[in-house]
Amino acid sequence: MKILVCIKQVPDQESRPIAYQDQTWAGYGDNTSYWINRFDEHAVEEALRIREIIPDTVIDIVSIGPARVTSAIKRSLEMGADQGFHLFMDSDAYVSPSIKSRLIADFCNTREYDLILTGVMSEDMMSGQTGPMIAARLGIPSATSVMKLEMNTAKSCIRVERELDSGHRCSMDLALPALVAVQSGINRPRYPSLSNVLRAKNSEITVIRSDASLTGPSYETVEKVQDTGSDRSGIRLEGTTTEKAARLWQILHEKSLI
Repeated sequence: MKILVCIKQVPDQESRPIAYQDQTWAGYGDNTSYWINRFDEHAVEEALRIREIIPDTVIDIVSIGPARVTSAIKRSLEMGADQGFHLFMDSDAYVSPSIKSRLIADFCNTREYDLILTGVMSEDMMSGQTGPMIAARLGIPSATSVMKLEMNTAKSCIRVERELDSGHRCSMDLALPALVAVQSGINRPRYPSLSNVLRAKNSEITVIRSDASLTGPSYETVEKVQDTGSDRSGIRLEGTTTEKAARLWQILHEKSLI
């Protein structure tokens, strides 16, 4: 069996993005830390669990982005994945899900994966669009918000359990090849073993230039990005402690807070 896991490198969620001067997108400073999107970590873990059941399974990792993305791919290899592919894009500008899905679909076309796993969404954009769009471009079935999956190699299908609203779930069978976007509650990602860390250190990541593929239709554009501002001004209380306490009580009373 051949599995592809699509991962994304995301910035530390405590970091504050700053809008570019031309207002086309926002970026982060040089000191920002980056790591694997946590939803995608669960996808890597699920691929590893499938390999424990089906030993001859091969797990590939693919990610789009600049040179720093290799650290996220290396982390997946340290967890136990077999091979990493970097769709190199030397830019931190906005890349729409339609372009990302086309790049990954083109990558998959000649490799014949039985199963493609992704996280349900990314921590930075939270759109949840790229996975289903990859499936649509490849013409394969897909399921999102998956909390459980079981392989049925005899019937060449996969049974998934999806999370719905109001605590409900539904089960469905997908014929392979298929794409599954997993939720964070599906498993608990493992820590890399020392042997896998040493193996990943000497593993080569295949780099594929993707810049030339950005000329196709993106179906969407960024109109404007700007830093958030505040239209509220603070009130500074002056005087003695008693006077400030009285003034604070008056303000809270005027706003019907007490």
